[in-house]
Amino acid sequence: MATLQNRNGRWRAMVRRKGHKDQYRTFPTKTAARAWADRIEREQADYEARGGTPGEDITIGELIDWRTNELATVRAISKTHSGNMTRIREGLGDIVARRLTANDVIEHARRRIRGDHMMANGVIIPACAPATMNVELGYLSELLKLAGPMKGVKLSSDPVAEARPVLRLLRLVGKSKRRDRRPTPDELQRLREHFRAAAWRSTIPMVDIIDFAILTAKRESEITRLLWSDVDHVNRTALLRDAKHPRKKAGNHKRFPLLGDAWEIVQRQPRGDADGPIFPYNSNSVGTAFTRACTKLQIADLCFHDLRHEATSRLFEQGYDIPEVAAVTLHESWNELKRYTQLRPESLHRTPTEEQG
Repeated sequence: MATLQNRNGRWRAMVRRKGHKDQYRTFPTKTAARAWADRIEREQADYEARGGTPGEDITIGELIDWRTNELATVRAISKTHSGNMTRIREGLGDIVARRLTANDVIEHARRRIRGDHMMANGVIIPACAPATMNVELGYLSELLKLAGPMKGVKLSSDPVAEARPVLRLLRLVGKSKRRDRRPTPDELQRLREHFRAAAWRSTIPMVDIIDFAILTAKRESEITRLLWSDVDHVNRTALLRDAKHPRKKAGNHKRFPLLGDAWEIVQRQPRGDADGPIFPYNSNSVGTAFTRACTKLQIADLCFHDLRHEATSRLFEQGYDIPEVAAVTLHESWNELKRYTQLRPESLHRTPTEEQG
């Protein structure tokens, strides 16, 4: 449907038709703008009357723009989703969507796994893991499913689904490896000593944040968005807003207990705005500081997220049961929770007194 707008004496015509790319043009008179809009509408109608489909020439890149700009208000796009869409645009963006083939998908995956994928600025990025590729193609499949009924992109088959058997045979996609890394007591002590020595020139209280993560099983992004106003001083609990969830993160607020020294760590943080964050720091800076410290101390294969594994495992080792541990970690099922549980065999020994108690 055509829309005309008066802009400082000039007329802007906008033609929007489902399945067609939006078109805009500005004219000196309303009559000229109306004539142009009528012509565009006739051409679109004639095109469809001849058997053409509205989404016939739309590219993967244009679909990504549509998904990002128009559908984001309906279903938000996370940073992970956005990053995957960027990689897809770089590799497949110029291909007309209805002409996308399983071979195009396979070749894109091979470039990504080999480390031959080029960014828009010409930089070659490191190879990705099969699990990462699996997630990326999931977003591409979702995009094509939305494009069919909403943008008129008619596909004879799903190229992603067709490619998957070959991708699995070539080991270009796969499930993520279960991670079981826990920091050793020596590694944690070295990290604490490192950050204490650098405390005079750092604004981030890394020792407190590390200990808080181990006591609460929270991610760095979750720690840095906890608010003073959400702390219950009577029951010693805190509210985590928008807790991670595969489908309903927004509004998924959950309260968890501040056990042991976690309460003391919160209480000794400087108080600023009553509604402000307890740890007013950039979560990326926290993760970067931790990674750099591990590199300097030659602590191999340890990341901040491993502290969540450490926290979960410690709670079980201390004798808490599944519902009690889940009340801290905020997992909703045992299947999710057990991924973070790596018990040390020696922790299962109990003294006679402990067994009786």
